[in-house]
Amino acid sequence: RHIADFGGDPERLVVMGESAGGLLAAVAAQRARDQNGPTLSAQVLFYPAIDLDAQTGSRIEFADGPILGTETARAMLSTYLGDAANAASALASPNRARSLAGLPPALVVSAQCDPLRDEGEAYGRAMQDAGVHTRIVRLPGMVHGAYNLSAFVPRVEEFNRATVDFLLPLLQRSPETA
Repeated sequence: RHIADFGGDPERLVVMGESAGGLLAAVAAQRARDQNGPTLSAQVLFYPAIDLDAQTGSRIEFADGPILGTETARAMLSTYLGDAANAASALASPNRARSLAGLPPALVVSAQCDPLRDEGEAYGRAMQDAGVHTRIVRLPGMVHGAYNLSAFVPRVEEFNRATVDFLLPLLQRSPETA
């Protein structure tokens, strides 16, 4: 409602998050769709936690990390859930929404060596199947949390490049509206 007060453009809103923040961004996109706004131009999800009860190959393969292990992820997400029964809610596991149709375009960036990799990519494919313009990018050799490690991981630029390449055509204004 007040974005213009801060120099923002209400016609070019994007939600973005990583890990648990990716979960929150995915839920925000669904709620914006279901509750009549605001209209989002896109959603950007970096290695999102999407299904809090997921039993995936990457959760098994990277149970001990690096950086984030499966049990640590579960413990962190249980703080968000409160009661474990809440994991069945689409507000906790956005892949459980009745429909993914009508969501804003999505970029899902996964890290190869991450227990959350498979659920994020599966969510991206589910959005594609629902007709949502979705790009899924897996960054080889990357680990969960790499985006926050830019001082130590020079390849963080790959996250930025994927984001710019995805968002630029969605957010560019024509010369008449600039």
